[in-house]
Amino acid sequence: MLCHLEIQDFAIVEALSISFSGGFTTITGETGAGKSIMLDALGLVLGDRAQGRWVREGRPSADLSAEFSVTQIPKAQGWLAAQSLTDADEPDRCLLRRTLTEDGRSRAYINGRAVTLGELRQLAELLIDIHAQHAHQSLLRSAMQREQLDSFGQHEALAQAVNEAFDRCQESTRTLEQLRAAQAERQDRQALLRYQLEELEALAPEPGEADALERTQRRLAHAEETLRTLGQTQAALAGEDDALTDRLRHLEQRLGTLQDPAPALGTARDLLAEARVNIEEAVDALRRYEDGLEPDPEALAEADARLSTLHDAARKHRVEVDDLAPLQGRLSNELAALDADDSALEALEATQAQEAKALQKAADALSQARKHAAEALAGQVTVQLQRLSMKAAQFSVALTPLPAPGRHGQEQIEFQIATRKGASPGPLGQIASGGELSRISLAILVVTAASAQTPCLVLDEADVGIGGGTAEIVGQLLKTLGNHAQVLAVTHQPQVAAQGTHHLRVRQDGTQAAIDTLSEAERIEELARMLGGVKITAQTRAHAAELRALGS
Repeated sequence: MLCHLEIQDFAIVEALSISFSGGFTTITGETGAGKSIMLDALGLVLGDRAQGRWVREGRPSADLSAEFSVTQIPKAQGWLAAQSLTDADEPDRCLLRRTLTEDGRSRAYINGRAVTLGELRQLAELLIDIHAQHAHQSLLRSAMQREQLDSFGQHEALAQAVNEAFDRCQESTRTLEQLRAAQAERQDRQALLRYQLEELEALAPEPGEADALERTQRRLAHAEETLRTLGQTQAALAGEDDALTDRLRHLEQRLGTLQDPAPALGTARDLLAEARVNIEEAVDALRRYEDGLEPDPEALAEADARLSTLHDAARKHRVEVDDLAPLQGRLSNELAALDADDSALEALEATQAQEAKALQKAADALSQARKHAAEALAGQVTVQLQRLSMKAAQFSVALTPLPAPGRHGQEQIEFQIATRKGASPGPLGQIASGGELSRISLAILVVTAASAQTPCLVLDEADVGIGGGTAEIVGQLLKTLGNHAQVLAVTHQPQVAAQGTHHLRVRQDGTQAAIDTLSEAERIEELARMLGGVKITAQTRAHAAELRALGS
C-alpha cells in the first residue's frame, strides 16, 4: 500500500507531506485547490514523463518521493530481490524517488539506488494502479478489454505462455521460410557439385602427379638420344681398346713398378685406383639404367594424354594442376554441408510443426480459461450495473474465434452491453451513452480490481457524470473494495466522500497547496460545502451529518 508521499518545489507546492492509510480514502477540495497536482506528482514518482515546467518557479529542481509497504505484495518483493534493490534494513518498505530539473531532466531512485525509468515503471505496475479522469474512454479499446478479462480471470500466466509460444513459432517459421527460399538455389548448387565431383572422382588426381608425369614424359620423349649417349659414354669409359678404365689401370701398374718409396707416389697410385673403381661403378650404373630404358611410344602417348586431361581440368576449375586434389576435398565437404542443410530443413519442419502444436495447445488452454472468466465477469458486472441504476442492463463478453492463434490468443475479445430489456447486445461504444459508459467502466473496475487484489487503486474522479443515489452506491462499492485493497478516490460527489474510511482535503494556502486529514467534525463541514452553495446552512450541515452517518 501507499504509505507516504513527499512533494517539494513541484508546481505551486513548496513542501507537502501526505500520509495515507489502508481502506477507502476520499480526497476532496475545491476546483483548482491542487488535487491534480498531487496526482501529477504521484504519477511522476511512478514513472510518468517529466516536464521542466513542473518545477516550482524560482527553484532549480523538484524532489518527489513515495513510500510503499510491500508486506502483502510478494510480486514486488520478488522483483526487488531479483534486482538487488531490497532495503536491507527495512525489507518490507520500498521508497521511490524522482528528481526533476527545470530543463526537464530527471533521475529515478529505488531505495536510494539510481535506476532507469523503465525499471521504475516495472516496479510501479506491481505497487499501484491509477485510473485518471476519462479512463473509461480506454475501455473502448480491444486491448484494454482483453487485459481486463485476463486480469479478472487471473490467467496472465496462460496469456504469457501463449505469447512466448507465439514468438517461438514465429521464429521457427521465419527460419523455415528462409531455408525454403534458398532451397532452389541450394539444389542447383548441389547438382553442380555432384557433377564436378563425378568428373574429379573419375579423374582421380593425385598430389604431385603432374610433376611425375612431366618427368616420365621428358624421359620417354628423349629415350633414343639418351640410349646413344649412354652407349658412347660406356664405350669411351670401358668398352673400347683405348678405354679410360684400361688407361687408368695401365698408369696404375706403371707407378707400381717404381722403386721410389715416396708417400706421394703411393697416394697418387691409390687415387688412380679409386678413380678407376669410380668409373667402373659409373659404367655399371649407366648399364643398369640403359637396361630399363627403351623407346615406348604408347607409354609416352599415355603420359601426354594424362597431362593434357589434368591441365584441362585445372583450367576448367581455374586452379593449378596440383590444386585439383585439394579442390576435390573442398567440393566434397561443401556438398556434405548442403546435404546436411536438407536434413536441417527436415528437422526444422518438424520443429516448426511442434511449435505450432504447442501454440495451439497454449491457446486452447487460454481460450477455455477466458470462456469461464467471461461468463463470471459478465455476471458480476451486470449485478454492479443494476446497483448503479442500470436495472435493465445486461453486460456480456463476446469471444470471436480468429482464423489462427496469435500473440494474444485465438479469439477477439469484445465487451458488449444491452441497456434495454430484450435488446441485442452490442459494442460499448455503439450502445452506451457517456454517462452509462462511465458507470460501466466503474463497475468493471470494481469487479476486476477485487478479483485481481490490486494493492493500491487510485481513482481520479472516476465517478464523473454520476450523482444522487447512484453516487451513494458508487461510494458503497468503493468502500467494499477498500476492505481488501487500498483505495484512494478523488471525488466531487459528497455521497462518495461520505463513504470513505478516511478523508483528505486539498486546499489553497495562500499561493500554495496544502492537504489536511479531516476529523469527523471537519468531514461533516466538508460534506456540507460539497452539498451547499455559497452559504452553508444548518439544514445543509444536517444533511451532511446524515450522509456521513449513513456512510460510516
